[in-house]
Amino acid sequence: MTSVLGIDPGNATGWCCYDIIARRVTASGHFPEDQVPAPTAVPEWGNCLDVVLERPVAHGPTYPQVVDCAWFAGSLARLFRMRCDPGFFHVLIRRDIKRILTDATAGDVRVKNDATAWAALKLLHGGEASAKKGGCLYGVKSHSRAALAVAVAWHLNETAKVKT
Repeated sequence: MTSVLGIDPGNATGWCCYDIIARRVTASGHFPEDQVPAPTAVPEWGNCLDVVLERPVAHGPTYPQVVDCAWFAGSLARLFRMRCDPGFFHVLIRRDIKRILTDATAGDVRVKNDATAWAALKLLHGGEASAKKGGCLYGVKSHSRAALAVAVAWHLNETAKVKT
C-alpha cells in the first residue's frame, strides 16, 4: 500500500487518498461532522497505510467554529488511533502544512489559505493540467482539497526527514 489518507476536520470534513508513488489522488470525498463513517465503511480508506489528520490550533481570539473543529478533530483522532496500527496515525498542524507546501514550491506560491494551497498542489503536480480530466488531481473538490494538502505535506515532510 502506497496511499496516505489525509483528513481535514470541520463542519464538512474532507478526506483524500493520495498515492505517494504515482503522485495522484485515488479517491476523495467529504462527510458532515455529525455523520462520521466508521473507518471500515469507506472501502478506499482500506487502501491507505498512513492516516494524517490536520490538527487545528487557535492563535489569538478563538472563534466558536475553531473550538468545535478542535473538539471534532479530537474525536477523529481517537477513532483512528483505535483503528490504526501504532505508528501509522499522524497529525500535522495547519501552520506546518502551509510552511511545507510553501517551501516545496521554493516560495513561488506563498500558502496562506485553501486557495493558495490548491495553487501550490497544482504547481507541484504539473500545473493546471493536473486538475483537468485525466490529470493526477482530477475530481478533488472543496474540502477534499484541504485533505489532499494534508496528505501531500505529510509525505513531503517525511521525505525530507529521510534525506537528512
